[in-house]
Amino acid sequence: MFRGLHTTVTGDSHIRKGIVCQDSAGVYVADSFAIAVAADGHGSAKHFRSDAGSRIAVKITIELLKNYMSRADFREQFRAHPEFILSQMEKQILMKWREAVEEYHLENPLTEEEEEKQKAAGGNIRTAVIYGSTVLAAVIADGFAFGLVLGDGGFVVLDSADRLFIPVEDKNSHANYTSSLCNTDAIHFFEHWYTEEPVRALFVSTDGLFKSFASEEDFLKNHGLLAQMLGDEERMEKSLRRNFEKRTREGSGDDISIAFVYRTGGEQRNEGNTYQS
Repeated sequence: MFRGLHTTVTGDSHIRKGIVCQDSAGVYVADSFAIAVAADGHGSAKHFRSDAGSRIAVKITIELLKNYMSRADFREQFRAHPEFILSQMEKQILMKWREAVEEYHLENPLTEEEEEKQKAAGGNIRTAVIYGSTVLAAVIADGFAFGLVLGDGGFVVLDSADRLFIPVEDKNSHANYTSSLCNTDAIHFFEHWYTEEPVRALFVSTDGLFKSFASEEDFLKNHGLLAQMLGDEERMEKSLRRNFEKRTREGSGDDISIAFVYRTGGEQRNEGNTYQS
């Protein structure tokens, strides 16, 4: 069986400045698999609807991955051709997100205030840019697990030996720049990881969490504390919210989101492969 949880807190700097939370996160749990997704809408002026962009990213990514995972032959096909299928997922996430933001934009025309924001940000801005967001997704299932990353944030694996590690991360993000769903060349910046080795849990989080720690080691130690509470969702939820509110206040000041999925009970043992790109 699988379980999942997600939590989002508004950044301390956003609260003080009256800025909406631009993060989103969600999980989907089925009998044979579970999905976790987190997305971080960009904060610069031209991305003035990024809060909607991140919500759309979470929604369409969960729906897309759920549809893939629900296919009767998916397990067989995926284990035979992981790189091809992961690449197809990335292309479809981009396509569906762009379609969804265009539809949202048509149904929700810019207000006068937003038109002023657009002028102040340089005038004619591509629709996708207005909604710019990262997206990180993780899937755990019987016999395999995988993750997809576009943009900064954290993707952490807890394996069957209780080791915590970051299998892949965005190589294109630096300083105040991050890869984004709104980039015209975004397909080239996805990173993905796949394994047939047993894992206990997968975590995805926005960069507001990572930036609240002094080092990657401290970031992973925090996940270790969270791993000790797996199964006690009420305790986890209270602890996460309290911890995140303190971290954004004393650390990054940014919105913080996490979504994670984990296995309960016994783990299927496999002599499998690990793949990353």
